[in-house]
Amino acid sequence: MKTETARLLSRLLSYSDVKEPDETASRLLSRFGSLSSLLSSDPAELTEAGLSPRAALLLSLAAAIPARAAEDVIPGKTVFNSSDKLAAFFVRRFLGASVERVCLLLLDAEYRPLALKKIAEGAVNSAAVELRSVTEAAVLYDASFAVLAHNHPRGKAAPSRDDELTTSLVSDALSSAGVKLIEHYVVAGNAAVPVLRTATGLPSAMPDGFYERSLP
Repeated sequence: MKTETARLLSRLLSYSDVKEPDETASRLLSRFGSLSSLLSSDPAELTEAGLSPRAALLLSLAAAIPARAAEDVIPGKTVFNSSDKLAAFFVRRFLGASVERVCLLLLDAEYRPLALKKIAEGAVNSAAVELRSVTEAAVLYDASFAVLAHNHPRGKAAPSRDDELTTSLVSDALSSAGVKLIEHYVVAGNAAVPVLRTATGLPSAMPDGFYERSLP
């Protein structure tokens, strides 16, 4: 039985030169594991999977549109007072991204969003994150709290030692400006792992209730 995801993908592929969109959609979803993993793949990977350059470009463009549209959109009425709300926000934010990016979400004292800033892009590591730009953004928006997040486009949502180092450096830099780092999320596909919650030697500043799943 074809799922709704497979049906939507098949309809999209039908606008390209794919001759059997239903079969191709099922094969791609089976190969990549999920729609998010498929859409975050670059055109070269898609052609290796059997798509024509035209079809691969179509999927890449389809993935890029919602990601670009979400870049400057912050749900102003949302109160980010739980980990699952933040995780869901960043999963949507990185949907379709084929390169690694680091973003900083700034919040007021009531955990309401003030701004979302791109901090780094490309081969991201601790050296690529400019601490001065992080603190300047926090001060500019008079933030009380901040949330760091970056994606692993073709990897797993598993924090590396460099991710932990980046978390520690950013936390210290923000603290010097009177801003508290709530969390640092590593995002891959539909998963977002909180570094402060899981890393050894990096205690979270948030109470346990923050990590309990909130009600819809």
